[in-house]
Amino acid sequence: MSTQAVVQRACAKLRSAIGDEAVARLNFTADLRDMLEALDDIRPKLDKAEMRPLRGVDDSPWLQLVCCAAYKTIETVDELQGARSQAAATTTRMLPRLAMKNAMAIQLQEAKQLVMWAQERSRVRSESIAENTLLQEIIEERKTAPVFEEAMVLGRASDKDRIIATLPCTEPNIMQEHIRILPIFGFPGSGKTTLAQMVVNDTHSLQGYDFRVWVHVSTQLDFHTIGKSIICQVLGRGQEEINQSSSNVEGMEIIMKRLHKLLNGQKVLLVLDDLWEEDPIQLQLLKSMLTFLGDKMDVIVTTCNQAIARKICTVEPYRLNPLSDETCWEIIKKSIRFEVGEELEKIGRKIASKCWGVPSIAREYAGTLDSSRDAMKWDETMRRGIVSYVLSTFTLSYMRMPPDLRLCFAYYCQIFPSGDSIVKDDLVHHWIALHLIEPSEILSAEQIAEEHITWLQNMSFLQTAELGLQHFLNLLVIS
Repeated sequence: MSTQAVVQRACAKLRSAIGDEAVARLNFTADLRDMLEALDDIRPKLDKAEMRPLRGVDDSPWLQLVCCAAYKTIETVDELQGARSQAAATTTRMLPRLAMKNAMAIQLQEAKQLVMWAQERSRVRSESIAENTLLQEIIEERKTAPVFEEAMVLGRASDKDRIIATLPCTEPNIMQEHIRILPIFGFPGSGKTTLAQMVVNDTHSLQGYDFRVWVHVSTQLDFHTIGKSIICQVLGRGQEEINQSSSNVEGMEIIMKRLHKLLNGQKVLLVLDDLWEEDPIQLQLLKSMLTFLGDKMDVIVTTCNQAIARKICTVEPYRLNPLSDETCWEIIKKSIRFEVGEELEKIGRKIASKCWGVPSIAREYAGTLDSSRDAMKWDETMRRGIVSYVLSTFTLSYMRMPPDLRLCFAYYCQIFPSGDSIVKDDLVHHWIALHLIEPSEILSAEQIAEEHITWLQNMSFLQTAELGLQHFLNLLVIS
């Protein structure tokens, strides 16, 4: 369950109640403002706290306290607004109205004390724990380069051949008239970056390029960084020189002129790895920038989001599908350093079936299994599931979800088994009936639910079946 979403809901309730004239006449506005201020103070710390278990830090007691305070606030405001209308119907009976006000005052003070306690614990926690830069740590861990060990890759040879066949450089007699932008999209950890690395490093099949450039984009789309990185790599400078160059103040117009001069008439293979930017205007600017650099450029973009792939492409995006259970087992076997017997292989194949076709999960499993030849430990690993293995793979996707989407995501993962089917309208009804989604000033609850489903589909967390929606993967829910 996302504490962030519950607190956000509580804040919305408080703002609504504070603006209510009837509530103001009950003299509760000051207390409600204090509670809102306290929860607003807590909110910025929640994302980090929810992710800290990934770094071995248990913040669950504080998160539970905050969640309890938020739920108590929601309950109190709902009852306050209900009591207000009830009191309006008893205008001639002063005693019941006073008794009702006193009861509400007591409940409000209990909720306020809980909120203030959560805020105080938040301050104590902040003083005792140095603020981490979790998102930055994750981004640093995800940084990639074209160098890798292709011998360890299994099950992607046919994907590589299809990507290479799409690039016009394999057809030397055909004149390229337009820039070619080919996105590779798919589930987090499925091997999109690895596939791009395999293509870039294939100098035998792709011989016609003057330059091969690799840029790790990540969550922040920075045109200056992309431009200067291309310049430095074309000029043969190292990463340190790229970093120094990026610190210089240089206008984008100057960078573009330098790039156009350097790349004029040159055949370039550019990889933009790990693109997360969803803003269509920014993506169009990126597309225009790449087009300006010349029509002899081929661009491979890797992204988890199908919607991004559709917006940036000039040719049909390439969906990277999951691996088979057999291939996942082969990855596990290749990664461990000893021969497995019949008993271990039987358990290992069950473990491979829990990898959901994601090679990074298979390798994480292998890293754990490699330390023991004990069948009992292998069986324990298989029964425990993937909770401790996939955190780093899915963390960034989870952190980029809106708080209310996290609630919906948590619900469907906990209720519906992996591979199960559910009619889309039923799923929407569940979300709305449980108040996981509430209408905004602009959109109805149904419209918000449609947006959530589209986002989950674009990230491959849901896939469309012949009837309704079918779960593609039943992911870890971080609570």
